[in-house]
Amino acid sequence: MIENTSFKFVKGTFSAEDAKEVMFKLIQSKISYHQLEAFSISERTSANVDHIQKRIFELNETKNDLETIIALAKKENKKLKIDGTITIEFID
Repeated sequence: MIENTSFKFVKGTFSAEDAKEVMFKLIQSKISYHQLEAFSISERTSANVDHIQKRIFELNETKNDLETIIALAKKENKKLKIDGTITIEFID
């Protein structure tokens, strides 16, 4: 049996501007991936892509929430500690 695996994807203390750049690039990459996936599916088939559109909406909400947090950190001249772990597991 193969164990679950975790990777430290983002770890460190960042200025508000650096945190914004790192986090927004990650989120935008995911949004672009899902947009391309939805486009590809809709071009090839008539399959429903509502679940993909829902995920894009969720990611945009996360981006908005992060923008608020980062703006507050910048306003209060605070740094942000980010610790993001990716966990991969095998499923049947």
